Amino acid sequence: MKKIITLSLATSMIALSLNAADTNAELLDRINNLEKKVAELQTTQSNASDELEERVDSVETKSMVDKIDFGLEFRTRVDNFDMQDAAGDKSSAKNVWSNRLRLNMSSDITDDMKFTGRLTMYKNWADSAEAYLYSGMDPMQGRRPSDSGIFVERAYVDWTVLKGDVPVTLTLGRQPSSDGPSHQFKDNTVRKATYSALSFDGAADGIVATANLQKITGVDNMALRVGYGKGYQANTSYTYIGDSDAIADSDVLGAFFDTGLGIDGSLLQISAVSATDIVSNVPNDNKNIGDMMLYTLMAEFTNIKNSGLDIFAHYAISQAKPNGETSIYNGANVGLLSTNMIGTTVDTDTISGHAFWIGARYTMPIEVLNNPRIGVEYNKGSENWFSFTQGSNDLTNKLATRGTATEVYYIQPINRYAHLRLGAQMIDYDYSGSGYQIGAPMSMSDAAISVPTTLDKLNNVYLLFNVAY
Repeated sequence: MKKIITLSLATSMIALSLNAADTNAELLDRINNLEKKVAELQTTQSNASDELEERVDSVETKSMVDKIDFGLEFRTRVDNFDMQDAAGDKSSAKNVWSNRLRLNMSSDITDDMKFTGRLTMYKNWADSAEAYLYSGMDPMQGRRPSDSGIFVERAYVDWTVLKGDVPVTLTLGRQPSSDGPSHQFKDNTVRKATYSALSFDGAADGIVATANLQKITGVDNMALRVGYGKGYQANTSYTYIGDSDAIADSDVLGAFFDTGLGIDGSLLQISAVSATDIVSNVPNDNKNIGDMMLYTLMAEFTNIKNSGLDIFAHYAISQAKPNGETSIYNGANVGLLSTNMIGTTVDTDTISGHAFWIGARYTMPIEVLNNPRIGVEYNKGSENWFSFTQGSNDLTNKLATRGTATEVYYIQPINRYAHLRLGAQMIDYDYSGSGYQIGAPMSMSDAAISVPTTLDKLNNVYLLFNVAY
C-alpha cells in the first residue's frame, strides 16, 4: 500500500512539473509577444512623430516660400586682357574665369510695404591673390570679384506713406543703386535700378523718397526723387568707441527727376548729386579731401516703334572742390584730383570734368536663332572726369575712363532664361588715374616719363553664360 501511495505522489509531481513547464513556456511566449508588440508600437509612434515633424517642417518651409519669392541668377565668364603702359611695354592676362551667383528676394509685406533683397557671391576661379586698393570699399562689396563669401548687395523696404493722386514712397536700406540705366541692354534684362550708371554704380545705403507724378500729369514714368545716403561712415564695430570727429562722414544728397517722353519705352532722367567730405581712403593716412558734385542727363528709347532697336545717351558733369588736405600715396601728397610733389597742401580751386556715353542694341528677327541681339557702346571722359562707379560689375570700369572706350557685343539667347554673350572692349586712356578720386591726372606723355607703368591701352575679349529665373 505504501508503495502505491509513493508511486501516486511521484506521478502527481511529475505531472505538476510537466504542467508547470508548459505554463512557463506559454508565459515566456506571451512575454515575447508583448515585447514585440511594444517594439512595433514604439516604431509606429516614432515613424508617426518623424512624419509629423516632416509635415511641420514642410508647412514652415511652404509658409516661408509663400511669404518670400525667390529668384536665381548665375553667371560664368572668361576674360582675356591685353594691356600696354605709357612706356609702350605690353602685357596680358588671358583665360581669367569668374563665377557670380545672385539670390534675389521679394515679399509683399502689406498693401503699402514691400521688401526686396539680393545676396551675391562673385569670385574669380581659385582666386588666391591679395586684395587690391579700395577693394574693401562698401560700394564694391558683392560687386567686384572677392572670395566665396556672401554679400548683401541689396536689402530695402518700399513703404508707401502717402496714397492718393501723388503717392509718396520711402525706400529704406541698401538701395537699388547698382546696374542702373542703361546697363540693362547689354545685360539682356529689364531696368533693375534707378540711377544713371554713367555717374554711379555700386551698393549704397540710404533713404529715398519718391513722389509719383503720373496720376496728376498723365505722363508715364514721371516721378521726383530725393535721397540721402552715406558714402563713408567713420566708426568701429563698437560705435561708441573712438573719436568720431577724426574723419567726418561722407554724406550724399541727391535729387532725380524722371519722365516719359510720350513714346512707348522712353525715359528721360535729370539728376544732381552732392557728396561732401570725400575720403582719400589711403591706407594708414585716410583723410577728408573735399566735396564733389555730379550733374547727369540721360535718355533711353526701348524697342522704338516695335523695330527691335534700342538707343540711349548719357551726359554728365563732375565738379570737385578740394579742401587742401592731402594723403601720402606712392611718395606724393595727393588730394582730391590734385597733387603736390613738394608741399603737403593742394589748391582749393574747383576742378571740372565731363563725360558722355551712347549706345544702341538691335534684336534681329531670326526665330531659328531665338532672335539674337547685337550692340555697340561708346563713352568718352575728359581729363578731370570722375564718377562713383568703382562698384561696377564691369571689371574694366570703362565708364570712369579719362579717354575713350568702345564695346561691341553679340547676345545669343539659349532659352527664355539663359543666354551667351560674346564681346570686346577697346579702351584708350588719355590721362592717368581713371576711377580714382586722389591725385592729379597726367597725360600719357607725362606719365611715360614720371610713371611709365601707367596703363595706356586696355583691350578685353570676353564670353559669358548667364541664366536668370
